[in-house]
Amino acid sequence: MKKTITSLLFGTILCIVPACGQSEKNELDATQKAFIVSRFCTEVKYNFVHYNNLTYNWDSLCITSLPSLTATQSDEDFINGLKQLCAQLHDGHTFIYQTKWSKNSKEWLRPFPITTKRVGNQVFVTSVHNSEFKKQGVSYGCEILEIDGENVLEYADKHITPYLASSTPQWSDHAPFRGYELTNAKGTKVSRMLLRTPEGRTFTIESDRNIPWDIPADSSVFEYKVLEGNIGLLSVKSFLTEDFHRDEFDKIYEEILKTNALIIDIRDNGGGNSDHADYIIRHFDDKPVRLGRWSSRMYIAAHGSWDYPQEWFTESPDPMEPVKDKPIYKKPIALLVNATTFSSAENFCVTYRGLNRGKIIGTPTGGSTGNPIFIDLGFGLGCSICTKNEWDVDGREFIGIGIVPDIEVKENTDMFLKNKDVVIEKALEVLKDSL
Repeated sequence: MKKTITSLLFGTILCIVPACGQSEKNELDATQKAFIVSRFCTEVKYNFVHYNNLTYNWDSLCITSLPSLTATQSDEDFINGLKQLCAQLHDGHTFIYQTKWSKNSKEWLRPFPITTKRVGNQVFVTSVHNSEFKKQGVSYGCEILEIDGENVLEYADKHITPYLASSTPQWSDHAPFRGYELTNAKGTKVSRMLLRTPEGRTFTIESDRNIPWDIPADSSVFEYKVLEGNIGLLSVKSFLTEDFHRDEFDKIYEEILKTNALIIDIRDNGGGNSDHADYIIRHFDDKPVRLGRWSSRMYIAAHGSWDYPQEWFTESPDPMEPVKDKPIYKKPIALLVNATTFSSAENFCVTYRGLNRGKIIGTPTGGSTGNPIFIDLGFGLGCSICTKNEWDVDGREFIGIGIVPDIEVKENTDMFLKNKDVVIEKALEVLKDSL
């Protein structure tokens, strides 16, 4: 995916800056709501790449939904209803977002200053950015049991999943718990969270979302270390342009060249700009790398007047050239993925397969990529609509399916409770065999 958005890529936009937020009072009247719904439904009809594959009549669904949406009692109810309508398209890059925010900054949408991750049927804290939370015992590996008296999985099913843009079951199951998504709400909303430490102690924290972020997050998207057997482990957390700095990778690459083999970990990488993903791939083959083909719908008004069938633009890109003036890493490689490997991180998987250099290990990816178009719907709302279908280098479908790994290994709670990552261990086993 070439276009970069400020998001937890890419199902819903995370509003922690004054670029979006919910109005503190109802401002949309029935006519404005009708305009927004009509505009969105029309834009989907002409831009959504998977429109012809819908198993229902989109026009009928929009007409049926219009009375209830225009009759909503609050802007918040209307926006949520519109998100639910959008979710019926079952596409991870097609979603509703807000462009208008309250004058009262305390009402902006914010998460708690923690990140989370789901493993199996449990949800764990992965980072903490507030010193008061730290003092109360919130730390890496704490399990979140309840939010506002609801089981954490049931909380997500009720408050997040119905409004989530998703192409696959695995994305629906895991995206509500990735990064900051789980606790995103109005800043003034007070919530209670029940947690359990790795040692088994339970405790409760209570706060609104307007608490300070006084512990900075790690600014680098790269983590690198050398494991036993002189096998490098490179973790890439994001391909977002504002986060990804090629000079950082260049410095790490000098160390990678010294290793006997390499594990590339893009689990929980939500994507960003595929140019950055390609930049890494170009270091691992001295021959041009095959790319997957893509297609997008075309509309020519004259052809429409003659009842032509849907027309398509299809492209099979030229192979990607390797980096110049650098040594190429030709030693064994393994790639790690999971359900929240998404968007351009999935493009990375496609191109990696084109290398034919090593196994993909983990669980199927999120199953959505495709250069969305961003449209202003008016009155403080916008939408993203997926415009591009893609295939892997061998012509196989992965949109709505996910990149299926060569070796399936599920993450388990040992990664939090025992500091033991079974996916990395499997990759080490595979690479040692190849050596």
